[in-house]
Amino acid sequence: MKPAAIPTPAPLAAAPAERLRACPPRAEALLARLLQGGQKTVLMLEWLRELTRYGGHLPARFLPNLLALATRHTELRAELTQVLGERGRWLSRFDQAWGWAAPAAGHDDLQRLWETGSLEQRLAALAQWRAEDPGAARDALMQTWASEAPDARAQLLGCLGVGLGPDDETFLETALDDRRKEVRLAAQALLVKLPGSALRQRMQARAEPLLHVKRVLLGRNSIEVTLPESIDKAALRDGVGAAAHPGLGEKAGWLVDLLAATDPRIWPARLGLNPSELIAMAARSDFAHALVRGWSSGALRGAARAHELGEWTQALLAFWLSSDERMRQQYPRDFFELFARMTPAELHACLADIVGASRQTWGQAERVLVDLLVHAARRSSIIWPAALSREVIERLLRELPAIPGAQWEIKAALDSFAGVVDPPAIAGLEAAWRAGAGDGGIHDSIANFFDTVRFRHEMSLSFQEPA
Repeated sequence: MKPAAIPTPAPLAAAPAERLRACPPRAEALLARLLQGGQKTVLMLEWLRELTRYGGHLPARFLPNLLALATRHTELRAELTQVLGERGRWLSRFDQAWGWAAPAAGHDDLQRLWETGSLEQRLAALAQWRAEDPGAARDALMQTWASEAPDARAQLLGCLGVGLGPDDETFLETALDDRRKEVRLAAQALLVKLPGSALRQRMQARAEPLLHVKRVLLGRNSIEVTLPESIDKAALRDGVGAAAHPGLGEKAGWLVDLLAATDPRIWPARLGLNPSELIAMAARSDFAHALVRGWSSGALRGAARAHELGEWTQALLAFWLSSDERMRQQYPRDFFELFARMTPAELHACLADIVGASRQTWGQAERVLVDLLVHAARRSSIIWPAALSREVIERLLRELPAIPGAQWEIKAALDSFAGVVDPPAIAGLEAAWRAGAGDGGIHDSIANFFDTVRFRHEMSLSFQEPA
C-alpha cells in the first residue's frame, strides 16, 4: 500500500509590484550609516521625510530592521508607513508585532476585527472606521457599549476623537454619567474639544460671573475674581474638580477647570480688554496662577489650529517670556503643543517676531527665550528659514563665553536645533563656534551639532540625485 500523499502547501502570494520610486543609491548608503551608527531619531525621521518627498520606497534589505525599529520607537511609525512600499506592507503580515504597518483593512475586515479581535485590534479598527465613516463607527460602539468591559470603555470612547463632530455629542453626554471615572474623564475631554457643545456652554455660564474688571479714575484698573463657593453635582458631572492643580487651593482649582473649558475669546468682548491687557492685569492679582493656568489650558483646548487663537497665543507666549520660573510652571505641560498646530508660515513668523523683539546681545535674561525656541524646535517637523536659523545660532555663538553657567542649557538647545536649522545657512559658522567654545565640556556638543547638520545636508543632496 502506497503511503498517503503529503499535501503540497499553497504557494505564498508574492508582494505586488512597487508603485513608488526606488531609493537613490547615495541615500540608501546614508540609511545604512544611520542604522549602523546608533541612529538618532531626529535624523531617521528626516531621512524618511526626504524619501516621502522624493516619492520613493524603502530598500528591501532594510525592511526587517526598520519594521523592528519602528515597533520599538513608535514616533517613527507615521513616517515609515508612507514609504514601506508594497513589499514592506506584504512583509508586515508575517510578524504580529508589525501589525501596525499592515495595509488598512477593508470594511469587511474592520467589521470582523471589531466583533472578534483583541482590544488593541478593536481600538485600531474603530479608529480607522471613524476616519472613514464617523457615524457608522459611533453607532457600532453604541450597540456594544452596555456589554463592553469597564476597563475598555474609556479607551474605546477615546477613538471618537477621530472625526469628532456635533453628532457625537448626545452619546458623549450619556457617558458623563458612567460609573467609571476614566470614562467620565474621556467624555469630558472630548466634549470640551467640541465647539459649541452644551458642556462648554454650561462651563462658560458658570465662569462668566466670576471675572470682572474694576475701573478707577486714578491708578491702574484691576481684575476682580470671585471664587466659586461650592460645586454641585451638575458641575462635578461636567468635570469641575476632576483635575489636580498643585500649588492652588481647591476653589482656585475649580476656577481653573471652568476657564479651561471656556473659549478664551469670550473674555476680551466681555471685559473690554485685549488678551495682553487681561494677562498683564491678571499678573498683578492674587489669582495670577489660576488665571494664567486656566486661560492657557483654554487656549490649548479651544482651537484646532493655533491661528484661531492668534492674539491669545501671542499674548501667552510673550507673558511666558517675561515671567519667572514659578509663574511659567503654571502653564499646562502640553501648552507648547500649540506650536505643532501652527502652519510652517505661522510658526516661522511667530519665532522671527520673538527673536527680532529680543535684545541683540543674549545674556542671562534671554535664557528663557532659548528655552522657548527649544520647545518650538522639538515640535517642528519643518526646517526653519535660513534667516531665522542663522540669527539664532549666531546669537548663541556670541554668548558662549559670557554665560558659562548656562552651558548645560546650550547643550540641550543644540540637540534640538540640530534637527531644524537650515544647514547651508549656518555652514560658515562652525569655525567661529569651535573657537568660542574653547576647551570646555561644551566643545563635544558643538562638534556633534555640526556633525548632525552636515549629515542632514548630505541627506538632502542625496535625494536630489537620480535613482
